[in-house]
Amino acid sequence: MGRTFFARHWRNAALLIALLLTGFGLFLPSARVALGSLLPATQLVHTYGGIAYGLGLLVASLRLFPWPPKGGENQHRVAFALVALLVLSGLGLLVGNGATRDVATLVHAASAAGLVAWLAVHLWRERPRHVEVTGPGLTRRAVLRWGAGALLALPALYSLPGVLRLLGGGVWRSGPKAVFSEASGALPGFVPYTVVSGFPDIPRATWRLRLRGLDKAPASIGFQELLAMPQILRKLDFTCVTGWSVAGVDFRGVDLLTLLQQYGWNEGTERWVGFASGDGVYTDGMSAAQIRQYRPLIAWEIDGQALPRAQGAPVRLVVPGMYGYKSVKWLDGIWVGKEQVLGYWEVRGYPEDARIGTYTGI
Repeated sequence: MGRTFFARHWRNAALLIALLLTGFGLFLPSARVALGSLLPATQLVHTYGGIAYGLGLLVASLRLFPWPPKGGENQHRVAFALVALLVLSGLGLLVGNGATRDVATLVHAASAAGLVAWLAVHLWRERPRHVEVTGPGLTRRAVLRWGAGALLALPALYSLPGVLRLLGGGVWRSGPKAVFSEASGALPGFVPYTVVSGFPDIPRATWRLRLRGLDKAPASIGFQELLAMPQILRKLDFTCVTGWSVAGVDFRGVDLLTLLQQYGWNEGTERWVGFASGDGVYTDGMSAAQIRQYRPLIAWEIDGQALPRAQGAPVRLVVPGMYGYKSVKWLDGIWVGKEQVLGYWEVRGYPEDARIGTYTGI
């Protein structure tokens, strides 16, 4: 039994490292952009690989119980507990509601950070010692083990600021929020994504929203013109397609449907609406039926304060009931037309119908 277990150990480690690496790929903004069209496949591998790994962990637990034996390596118990928390919180991200995902996101991030720390300690404990060499010297197994550890450490260290921001935001969400805005790049609980280098800096005084295809609309409107329109406040759970969610977020802005109708939108013939980001790259689109159903908001305020740059300042789109990739940040263009508009991530494999709860990586 012991020999078989240790023979399987490297396979277990390889699977776990693959799950951690794909998880970092989904979490890190730069990695998401680099993955491009491979991002949905990465999410599929991480989601269903995690489920399969969790089932395997359950079977192994029943077969090997109690393991490790009493008085054995307690460090392995810690690793087992962290992996179990990762699996359980992953299921919470997959099937939970907004509040459940809020908690599951924190547990998932904390468990992943803890597991990486455990792996670092474990590798250090098992490092090659300086001994009198009488055999072949440094083995291939040792080289592969340390190489895998270094490979895992790089994205883990790179993502540490984001993990800390996510954890800090979730724990202290009800507290002061100014320190989480421009200084840290995000409000509590949010993981800001961008497909360009950094966050665009667009002053309110010079921002213009370009309008195309609307008979009664000017070529563009400024921030003060938008502010003069009827305002609404909407509370919603903001959910990312990667699983994390921030519950009970207040957004203030203008109802998109009202604005379009004010400028003469004929939704019977112009059945698609496109949106452009001020980053010059990101786009998305919605059908007339989706706009009527979800009532998107052109927002400039979040939780009682102006949008920070990382959240799309000065103005962003917010689509209640849809995953965050539909809520275009740094919004600076709207157009209507007869042809379907597919967005940045949709041409890379994400569904155009982004209803929350309908997409799990397939």
